[in-house]
Amino acid sequence: MPERASDNSGQSSQSSQSSADRPMKFSAALQLSNRQVTIQAVGRLLSQVSYGLINFYIPILFVNQMGFSATSVGFAISLCAVTEVAGHFVGGSLADSPRFGRRAVLSLAAVLGVAVSVILVLANSLWMLILASFVLGVSLGFYWTASGAAVMDATEPEDRSRAFAVMGVAEYVGLGIGILGGSVLLRAVAANPELIFVGCGLMFLVFLVLVQGGMTRDYPLRSETESASGGILSALKDKALLVFMAANSFFTTYVALVTSTIPLYFTNVMAGSDPIPGVSVGSTASLFTWCYIGVGAVLQIPTTSLLTPLRRIWVLTGAIALWGIGFALLWAAGSFAQAQFIWAIVALCLLSLASVAYKPFFVATVSDLAPPSLRGTYVAVSSQCWTIGYFIGPLLGGWAMDQSALVARRFWLGVGFSAVACIALLWVFESIRAKTPAVAEMPDVKLSADTP
Repeated sequence: MPERASDNSGQSSQSSQSSADRPMKFSAALQLSNRQVTIQAVGRLLSQVSYGLINFYIPILFVNQMGFSATSVGFAISLCAVTEVAGHFVGGSLADSPRFGRRAVLSLAAVLGVAVSVILVLANSLWMLILASFVLGVSLGFYWTASGAAVMDATEPEDRSRAFAVMGVAEYVGLGIGILGGSVLLRAVAANPELIFVGCGLMFLVFLVLVQGGMTRDYPLRSETESASGGILSALKDKALLVFMAANSFFTTYVALVTSTIPLYFTNVMAGSDPIPGVSVGSTASLFTWCYIGVGAVLQIPTTSLLTPLRRIWVLTGAIALWGIGFALLWAAGSFAQAQFIWAIVALCLLSLASVAYKPFFVATVSDLAPPSLRGTYVAVSSQCWTIGYFIGPLLGGWAMDQSALVARRFWLGVGFSAVACIALLWVFESIRAKTPAVAEMPDVKLSADTP
């Protein structure tokens, strides 16, 4: 009988390795010899410079510079999730297709990212912002689906959580560069703040060159009898995957709230309550960069290495609990004038630690569930939790920031308490997975995307 994906260690294929082997394999994941992981890590950094700058500065610019309401901007950003659904499904099917593959889908994501940048530079109305959100959704769907599948292709099952930790570091560094760089650009083009999105377009172009020049066009062969629609139906029938998606929708909503709502909370709701932290765009960007993104970049690899031997369900549960505590501290930061700066720092650091503890094991768990020939499809289906999160987060957060300061502060308490429901769903998933044989990892049969 095949080993189940959820044994006591949470990683059955690693159980035979000594503790001395783990650091060696971990360091191997960082070496340039794994060219495809390196290319994906650099690509993640470049893409997150652009995506991070877009997500962080759209609310600030369109609310504070152009005078739109936070609710309308939140609604426009949330519409990104509508086309992201299609982006994930279409991108997953194309990524698994012999005629396209991972590289073609990532290239399309980059081209669409350039289009988003152009639209945002020209945007002077809510309708143009909505159009940019629609195109951005497709780009995001294509990127995350193909990138995740490409990393799975390039790594062995026991190394994937560590490989995704490396991707996480690249993501945090990219976000930090995007946010800090956006702050510098915003001061340089103060008369025309929309020009900061030109930088996004340039990063997407560099990403396109990287993908075309360095990425392999090989991928696991899908069965000739297995159509794209059949693969999607197979994933949608996987009960464990669906429950896991429901749990992860909380996590993705939390991430969306951090990037789209906390900046407005710091710059608007906390204004005047404490002179120490300051509430300018520049100070908010610096606080985010060092306390959320910077902490994440530093802790991602050591945290993943430390948590890898533990049972995954406990790692995921602990990470969600930290999310709840971090959001409660955001309420404290806005409610108590004393030591407000300290509350904000501790809250962001906890939220960062929660993210670095959760994300690598979340993606690795999806790879455990996916047959090798359907990795793109499984990533596409599981990525819908990001679509849900980025639809709910900006919309709900924008509404809360348009209410009174009391409602805006208590909103974070409600978000923190929602972690209880997420933890319950994680344990339901664990009980289902414990009763289901895992997909056996077979050697990947490679097929070039050039093959007809």
